[in-house]
Amino acid sequence: MSTPRLASDRRGATAVEFALLAPVFLLLLCGMIEIGRMLWAKQVLTEVAYGAARCASLEGQCKTAADIRSFATSRAAGWGLKLDPQQVGYTAITLCDGNAGNAQVTLRYALASPIAGLVPGLAGDVEARGCFPRLNQGVTP
Repeated sequence: MSTPRLASDRRGATAVEFALLAPVFLLLLCGMIEIGRMLWAKQVLTEVAYGAARCASLEGQCKTAADIRSFATSRAAGWGLKLDPQQVGYTAITLCDGNAGNAQVTLRYALASPIAGLVPGLAGDVEARGCFPRLNQGVTP
């Protein structure tokens, strides 16, 4: 084939364009999915932390710190998160958002992401905190 004829040949141009753009598109797509997963995990942890702080504050099934950990892990499991009981923190009387005398529960979840090495910020823990005014003074830390 002569040079002018080869320059006008467009066969394979689409394959080359796809090979150049597909990795960028797939990384963008997977990044959006993982960011959505991270935001979902944060929302679930916030809801679980608030529910556990409320349980610790009221008369009921959360009488000890172990009960609070059990409540938080079972509630997170209901949302599909396997929460480590060692990552559930409880403070009996604390200052939350300027209000004294609150039960506070903090949760930490290690978010495992298959593309964490490619997208900065996706690796690491997701944390949440929930506070509720203490009505029951019998919960021990």
